[in-house]
Amino acid sequence: MLNLRAMGWMILATSSLFGVTACNEQSNTPTTPPVKPVEVLSADGIGPINGDTPFNLHDITMAFQGLNVAQRTNYAEGKEYPVITVSKDLKPLLTINPDAKQAKVFSVMVHDNLIGNRLGHPIGSKFTDVYTFGATEECAAGSEELSGKVLCYAPKTGNLLYLFGGTWNGPDGSVPPKDVLAKWQMEAIIWKPPGK
Repeated sequence: MLNLRAMGWMILATSSLFGVTACNEQSNTPTTPPVKPVEVLSADGIGPINGDTPFNLHDITMAFQGLNVAQRTNYAEGKEYPVITVSKDLKPLLTINPDAKQAKVFSVMVHDNLIGNRLGHPIGSKFTDVYTFGATEECAAGSEELSGKVLCYAPKTGNLLYLFGGTWNGPDGSVPPKDVLAKWQMEAIIWKPPGK
């Protein structure tokens, strides 16, 4: 069972979610080809980040050479903790959260499609583009900073979560019905090392 509390306060406190917006207008200008991802996400990790990666600025900076890597302090429930962010120019790509001892990587939130998804589901995908009728993975309502959002396991994985957002006037802390979720879009992807 998906237990958001067991996933740790770090996921819930991760800030800087960037929604994806779409435009219904069509343009006569040619579209640019998709941008090549700077790294790829899989169940095993994100590029050089995996379950053995130490949580320290030096190692993560060395892993993401050519990108902007910075450490900052976040707060959750009155407690402060460090996070490491990875961005390309001013575009946030990753937020890396430490485990309770701040020794290893506990989770990573992917904010942008410059991090490719080996499962083939880009950020911005509609819920119905990811899950087929009757084949939805377990979902749970977000809380705290993720209130009003829904977290669902990526298909056939136990350590990747897709964060969906949309409009719904239902009670806070509840997962919307499937017909409402169908219109929601993926806003971020959360990876945790397998087995944690």
